[in-house]
Amino acid sequence: MTAQSAAILLAVAIAFLIPLAGYALHLHLEAKRQVAQAKENREKETRQARSNILENLEILARALEDEQMNPTEGCLRVRVLLDLLDEGGHVLREDLVIFDQVHQKAKHLATHQAREDLPKDEKEKQDQERRALEEQFEAQIKQGATALRSFCENQGVKPSNPLFVNAASKGS
Repeated sequence: MTAQSAAILLAVAIAFLIPLAGYALHLHLEAKRQVAQAKENREKETRQARSNILENLEILARALEDEQMNPTEGCLRVRVLLDLLDEGGHVLREDLVIFDQVHQKAKHLATHQAREDLPKDEKEKQDQERRALEEQFEAQIKQGATALRSFCENQGVKPSNPLFVNAASKGS
């Protein structure tokens, strides 16, 4: 091989390598952009999920305060949402621990279809247990609901309107 043919082969190799290197750089930058976009999308989804949880918590807190829902059911729902929001950190907050306490005492009670399938005497027994639990913790549940609503508002959630409006009291 002569020096001239070696130079030609080198030039041809360089001519192929430069576009390939450019294409590889393009692919690298595109992959980097896609990773950044995916991260941004995940962060946006996380913020939206947190916002949705806080809005739902605020609605539940208001419903508990206004006695528009069963206190035990409210505590169970709040506890699940708080777990999603802060992975159990709420049990360290003295003003919100009531939701976990009620949950711990009521988690064995049947709900939904399981409750419907219970024999009448067992259903009544569970209802009595639930009512006793609600009476025992009534004041703490209301205080917890108020603290929860305040917490949600401090997190930037705008107060919702009451879920139900008593039409009879509107006319007065």
